[in-house]
Amino acid sequence: MLQPLVVGLGRSGSGLHLHTLGGLARRTAATGHPLVALPAVGCDPRADSLRLLGAPGEVTAVTTLEQALRYVDPATAVVHVCTPPRLRYDLLAELAGHGFRRMIVEKPLAASMDELDALIRLRQDAGLDLVTVTHWITSRLAGRLRRLVSGGLLGSLRRIIVDQHKPRFLRSLATDGHPSALDVEIPHSLALALDLAGPAELRAARCWDLRCGDRGLPLLGGAHVELEHRSGVVTLLRSDLGAPLRQRSVVCEFDGGTATAHFPLSEDDDHAQLVVAPFDRGTAAPPTGVLDADGVPGIGRHTLDADGVPGIGHDTLDTDGMPGIGHHVFRDDALTAFLDDAYRGFSSGAAGAGNFPLACATTRLLCAAREHCAVTPHAGAGSR
Repeated sequence: MLQPLVVGLGRSGSGLHLHTLGGLARRTAATGHPLVALPAVGCDPRADSLRLLGAPGEVTAVTTLEQALRYVDPATAVVHVCTPPRLRYDLLAELAGHGFRRMIVEKPLAASMDELDALIRLRQDAGLDLVTVTHWITSRLAGRLRRLVSGGLLGSLRRIIVDQHKPRFLRSLATDGHPSALDVEIPHSLALALDLAGPAELRAARCWDLRCGDRGLPLLGGAHVELEHRSGVVTLLRSDLGAPLRQRSVVCEFDGGTATAHFPLSEDDDHAQLVVAPFDRGTAAPPTGVLDADGVPGIGRHTLDADGVPGIGHDTLDTDGMPGIGHHVFRDDALTAFLDDAYRGFSSGAAGAGNFPLACATTRLLCAAREHCAVTPHAGAGSR
């Protein structure tokens, strides 16, 4: 078994990683094949004043890395790096200096191109087995989108539209870990777009301010990113962090129809939904109709035929695992599955081999988007 050390106990470290690790440890122990050794160690300068999620005895909280070394052995540890992006490289170098080799790093991997290049060298020189958090990619929902892209059920993929919206006023006002909206939700969708459509170049990027009462937070209101993939696919990523409602949706437009994917919105419910809809017979383009402000067909506006379409709760798959036409609802606890795979990979010694190139490609495009926004006048508050 491997023991977790979670560094950074904010929303990601405590609310997601520690919470999920506890459940994973209990579940695998119940099968007779335990995977995660508890208690996990949580490290944060504010640890003494934080309320950590987890059952009694499952978490030991410390305020410094030196204290953490009293409770965890680097030879049998997995470090979860959940600090803000601008603090990543120095922390990873310090951890490597103490002998830690297995690391799970929250997105994005680095805050700049220079830092990414330094991290690539550190990984090689120190022999780090490094995995970036990409649970969108390893989710069941993303797997079904990949099968639709490769299987040809709806023809060739032409466009990807991702909407990641949520009200993020309190966290943006209380913390300064993310310099812009590009660092909050966009890394998830950017990695997914690269996974589905292949390498891409940046076409455009912009951010706008977040306005709350008489306060304005520069560049934290939201972001749009446009990509052009070598495969010919174009991608639009949209994230509004001042939205009144939460949304995590992906529309894949094909020659012959659309696949609309809805990721779970929070840990309150782990069900995903996928609507696979062909265009009207004889139609070779998306149906005309109401367009949003960017001229993009709105999510949920594509209707299904009435003849034999499965309703909610019917999750029909072909014998090759291809999603059928209709509305699919299924459980998709992506973060638990991701950590399960990562820990099993660490045990076998090959956890980060396939994940790292995608993480680097995602980071490079994020850095290009940051540079583009730095030289482009950003919009005012609420400018979606």
